[in-house]
Amino acid sequence: MNIEQLKYIVEISKEESITKAAKNLHISASAVSQALREFEKRINLKLFIRLKMKTVPTEAGKEIINQAKKVLNEYEILEEKIAIQNDTNQTQLKIATPPGLVYLVNESIINFKKDFPKIDVLVYEYAPDQVLNNVPVGQPDIAFIFSDENKLKENKDIQYDLLTMTKYCALVGKQSPLYNLDKVTPEDLLHENFVLYNSSSLVEHSRQIVKNMNIHFISNNTESIREAVKNGLGITFVRDITIKNHPDTLSGQLKTIPLIFSPYISDELWTVYLKSKPLTKISKIFIKYIQASITH
Repeated sequence: MNIEQLKYIVEISKEESITKAAKNLHISASAVSQALREFEKRINLKLFIRLKMKTVPTEAGKEIINQAKKVLNEYEILEEKIAIQNDTNQTQLKIATPPGLVYLVNESIINFKKDFPKIDVLVYEYAPDQVLNNVPVGQPDIAFIFSDENKLKENKDIQYDLLTMTKYCALVGKQSPLYNLDKVTPEDLLHENFVLYNSSSLVEHSRQIVKNMNIHFISNNTESIREAVKNGLGITFVRDITIKNHPDTLSGQLKTIPLIFSPYISDELWTVYLKSKPLTKISKIFIKYIQASITH
């Protein structure tokens, strides 16, 4: 078993074709087929079923491929760590983020700094509707934004990559009568008190979701909002990925409940950067730390 074989099976799974995988990998289809046969023989498992029009993973294959993806991700991080250690040109990383992502970003920074203590990380927090506007002004190395692709296409100065899909959720405390629900609708929230982040666009979106919303208070401090929710003063809206590793979520003091029907909010999380300022090695590796926090 080697790294190349893992790359082959992941690429076959993605393309559902040995021929297409071979083309992407710039090797012959026969070489990919032979490597697959050797790999399957070594682990004594059939990884793919070759159908008439495509090649698809077996049930055992799906599990092996998922593990292979994790191994390849760790291998890429190792390679990039070595490259960064040998590159002393960049000593600072500037990140722009909306408030809702601050905990996730901070969690990633803590892990990143363990490996790269000499890199100074600066985080700039902007209201959700202002992140994109501040990319040309502040020129961060990376910006994170919830948006739909059509809006991003309007800005000709930026490059963007889809990071992950998210779910818009109600965040409730253990005392909330909603706590035991697996999903909520806007109708379920009609009589709830809300604590919201102080962003005009976010408040407006929230009012569109819940008609005649009862807003208990508005704050610029995301931690105070979480504390208010935890203590039963109200509920708020968050993404499913943002505080899933927060101690209060892990302990069950807070719970995210997917919201059914939220057409006013994009579920797409993007990495954004200026075309005139391509991603550096450090920027690319930090994105992997974000991905690791999301999938952990």
